[in-house]
Amino acid sequence: MSFIDPKVFYDQYKDDIKAAKERAYQLGREMGESLFQRLGFKERSLEALSSVMNEFQKMVQGEPNARVEGEAIVMQCKGFCPIMRAAITLSIPWQWLDEYYVLPMFDGMASLVDPNLKVKLLSAKSRGDALCLYRFEA
Repeated sequence: MSFIDPKVFYDQYKDDIKAAKERAYQLGREMGESLFQRLGFKERSLEALSSVMNEFQKMVQGEPNARVEGEAIVMQCKGFCPIMRAAITLSIPWQWLDEYYVLPMFDGMASLVDPNLKVKLLSAKSRGDALCLYRFEA
């Protein structure tokens, strides 16, 4: 499974936002494909993507809670945030990482189910909110 250290990613792409988003999107597709295979999903659906997102959360923060709500997936992150830790520890702009690393990566994962499925960050700890709330919808 592909993953690039946030500091390496920031240093490589901080001056080229378009390239950052493209690379993060591709990383998301690679990670998502690996997780779909690991979990044994042959069919690509919102339910399968929700399980993939929960597996990803287990790997990075241990707080899986993605769930299907109608025609969307809702995922919230209240606890430990590895992106926050990277931002604070490595002096990287936290909002930059959210916008150009995390969101495009999640879009890449979601594209494996539906190329029109996009992720919206409804609330973000990097903006001072109590939690990060993501909504995956077409």
